Formats: sequence, C-alpha cells, structure tokens
Amino acid sequence: MNQNKILEYFSLLISHNLLGSSYLFIGNNSTIVKDVIKLINCKDNDLYCGQCWDCKKIEDLSHPDIFNVKPSPLSIKIESIRESIRFLSLKSFCLRRKVILLEEAESLSSEASSAFLKTLEEPPANSFIAICTSKLEGMLPTIISRCRKIFLPFYEGGVSQDYLIPQIRDFLRGVNVKFKNRREFAGFLWILIVIFRDKLVAQTALSNNRLLKNREYEIIPKLYNPAQIYYILKDILKIYGAYNSVNENLALNMIRLSMEK
Repeated sequence: MNQNKILEYFSLLISHNLLGSSYLFIGNNSTIVKDVIKLINCKDNDLYCGQCWDCKKIEDLSHPDIFNVKPSPLSIKIESIRESIRFLSLKSFCLRRKVILLEEAESLSSEASSAFLKTLEEPPANSFIAICTSKLEGMLPTIISRCRKIFLPFYEGGVSQDYLIPQIRDFLRGVNVKFKNRREFAGFLWILIVIFRDKLVAQTALSNNRLLKNREYEIIPKLYNPAQIYYILKDILKIYGAYNSVNENLALNMIRLSMEK
C-alpha cells in the first residue's frame, strides 16, 4: 500500500465500524502511522484536517491521550510496557481512542513482550495500539499473530512502482532480475507483497473491496489457492523483514521455491 491507500483503508474500516484495536506497521515510515492516528481521531469529516489542536498534538506526539514507547536506550523494558498498560486503563482526555504508539518493537525484551500479550488479546475498549517495526524477525511470533498487519515501504520516496512493476513481471515469468541498491530491492519486495496480498483478497469474499480498483495482482501468471498464497506471503515477509542483510540472489531463489510448492 502507498500512503493514500493506507489512509483509504482505515477510512473504510471506520465507516463500516470494522476498525480493530491492534495493528502492526511493518516498515520505516512513522509519518504514515501518525497520519492514521489523526484519521482515527480527528473530528473533521474529510480524513483529517491536520490543523486542529488534536492533529497538531498527535503530530508532535505530545497529546495527553497518546503514550509513546521507544527503546531506552537499546531495549523496551517491561516497566515501559506496564506503564503503557496503566495508561490505557485511564479515561480518555478527548480523543475517540487512547493510543499506544510503540516504536522499534523489535527492541522489546522478552519480559516486555510477554507482559504485552494479555493487552493485545483483550485490549481495552476505545483503544488503538500501533506497533511499529522494520525488523520483523526480531519480534515474538505471538506478538505478530495478535495484530493486523499493515505493510509500509522500507524506503521513503525514491523508487517508483512504475519502475519496479516490469521487474516484477520478469521475475514472475522466471527471468533473473538485478537491483541497483538495497532500497530498490526493498521496494521490489514491498510491491511483491502487496500484489500477492491483493491476489489473496481477490479470491475471498472481500473481492469487491474498493482497495482493489488497481489490479496489479493480475500479473501473477500462476493459479494459487488462498492457502498457497498465504504461505508465499509468509516467506516473502520473512525476507522483507531482513532485506538489509540477506543475500539478494538467495532470497529471490527462496521466493521462487515458495511459489513452486
């Protein structure tokens, strides 16, 4: 998803009363996450205004209804998680939903992760938990499984989708592809995930979702059932979470093997 699609997605969830409480944002663009929090809470009828007191306080993370958790200095300790849980139990000052914004979640200590599980399983009413990570492999699977996933690009600007789609077409046809740098490789993986995700959505009861008005997923040449697509996505996601350190050729071969199962 690009930023507009992510905001449209959350707007649709809100309008249909389907907004969940716990989301895992996978990527490195914190601006999008703050915009989602504005969208959820701003009283403006058109997404969010960006100018009201709430929006401005959300932007600089000084809103009394937002609890921002970061590593201190290298890890997120259990004390920070316990404090955030206590924060959610308090009455909201003015936002529709009290918010925990947990950044660099891969830094959660094992004790902190365990302490957080109960809250993720049974979040307080009118709460919104935004967990952010760019290193999915560093997180407990139990944390990952309890959140809805939102895939963000691992880069800001730079490599366009129009540039990468031909490479993805070639890759899906079995042609070897090369990348100029890690940012381009990350963009390739990100778009590949989005394409397979949309393919999965198109094969479910949600196939009429407005988010599928762009039908890039149709470039996938092979027929897969939903279970196969799920496991392909799972494998690509593992690589996506470690894009900066994996061997590109080995990673692409692993994806091909997953697609051939």
